Amino acid sequence: MVRIAVMVLAAGQSSRFSDRGAHKLLARLGDATVVRHAVRAAIESGVGDVHVVTGAEATGVAAALDGLDTHLVHEPAYADGMATSLRRGVSTLDSSVDAVLVALGDQPALRPQAYQRVAAAWRDSGAAIVVPRYAGSDAPSHPALFDATVFGELLALQGDIGARVVIAREPSRVKEVRLDWPAPRDIDTADDLALVAAEWPASVSRQLPKDAHAPPSVPDRNTHR
Repeated sequence: MVRIAVMVLAAGQSSRFSDRGAHKLLARLGDATVVRHAVRAAIESGVGDVHVVTGAEATGVAAALDGLDTHLVHEPAYADGMATSLRRGVSTLDSSVDAVLVALGDQPALRPQAYQRVAAAWRDSGAAIVVPRYAGSDAPSHPALFDATVFGELLALQGDIGARVVIAREPSRVKEVRLDWPAPRDIDTADDLALVAAEWPASVSRQLPKDAHAPPSVPDRNTHR
């Protein structure tokens, strides 16, 4: 049986968000924190087990995700950059995992449908890498899927970079999935949060199109692992 894992990166220091020490992932947005919205969407997609890589605010992030069915992975060297957290997450995946979908904890408006369509495109195409391209965007975004055949390249990343260098290395092995809604905003600053809050909840549709087939939403569970 094909196994897909989902990895949500939630280890950053949030240095641009506030000069008073507030962390963007723990900021309130509607009925929950930013990171809880992001992780809840990954769970609701139903594509696979959800792993969350924590770092700078590990205790707070764990508390914010209480009751959600997730695997928490802590990266002590989070200050070394995103590549460190990405390597940690990949290195802890079970050897039976065939692909991993990578998302960001500061994108609360990322929809479950994005995970589902990217995963479906991988199953249909067998591509080494699958990325979504949102309406009005000229660049690939999240969630990005990496087949197990490129895990070694992810584990070789260094510094404060994500997986874009792996995506760009060999374009012929990358499958793009067109999505007909805008890309979810990253929340890096308080102004970014205000923009997302102004659009909320219109920017997030948990409802699938009538012709789409997807598993039902997964409720919060008291099985936090």
